[in-house]
Amino acid sequence: MQASNLEIIKLNNLKLAAKIISEQLKNGIHLGKRVGAGSEFEQYRYYEPGDDPKRIDWKYFSRSGKHMIKESQTESHLHIRMMLDLSGSMNYEENGIKRLAYAKNLLASLAYLAHQQGDSLSYFTCQDGRVEQKVSASPKAFQRILYFLEGETAAGSWPVTKQEFPVLKSRQKELIILVSDFLQKDNEWLEIVEQMRHPKKEIVLFQVLGNQEVDFSLKGNFTLKDLESDRSIILDGKAIEKNYNDSINTYLSEFKMLLLLPQVHLIQVRLSDSIAEVISEFLSQRSLS
Repeated sequence: MQASNLEIIKLNNLKLAAKIISEQLKNGIHLGKRVGAGSEFEQYRYYEPGDDPKRIDWKYFSRSGKHMIKESQTESHLHIRMMLDLSGSMNYEENGIKRLAYAKNLLASLAYLAHQQGDSLSYFTCQDGRVEQKVSASPKAFQRILYFLEGETAAGSWPVTKQEFPVLKSRQKELIILVSDFLQKDNEWLEIVEQMRHPKKEIVLFQVLGNQEVDFSLKGNFTLKDLESDRSIILDGKAIEKNYNDSINTYLSEFKMLLLLPQVHLIQVRLSDSIAEVISEFLSQRSLS
């Protein structure tokens, strides 16, 4: 019998939670195919400055005149950049589960799996218009990521004005995992994704939302509070139900369409979804890609 999200979150121990979730997985722990120098041939790619000239297939060159490198599926290590949204809307709570706690346990579990298979890790947060690197790649990166995750709090809003973040524009080959609700006022999250995009990068976006955020069905008068501005408004649930649901469904559909980009994957998750099952499905999709 699997532990529920609420039971796992109530442990208040990210390392233990990550171990429990990893044990619940059925599809292995690999976060994806690796391509590098190995024995099983996978594909050719063009030689790039910085590559070892010894890896050039000179027989292929003699036939085609092209400097190509053989790549193969192997267990070479991957760099994974973990990113967490810490804006105030991450404090949303439903049925005892806070979005921020869900996100922390999701990231901790993915970091644990990556650490187990020897991948390098780094950790960044997005808050108050700043993208901050809190953990750089090192042998102790996993432990440091857990340390920072344990103490993270969400507050404030993300500015609508377009900003440049040089730290997001590296050309390093990496897998980027960003967890957020991706509820935006303009296109601020889309602009961040665009800044991160590069042919060497793969970007995975986990959009975590509550059931009532996606399908509002509460009745009676409610005080709705904006978790980023602290503004409140009293509304009748039945009166706003249709307009709200139409608006959120339109937004989520359009957001998904705008992220149909090469090397970008949007995974829409509910707070009621088992963290272990979310990761299991994610790993299964990657193994088939």
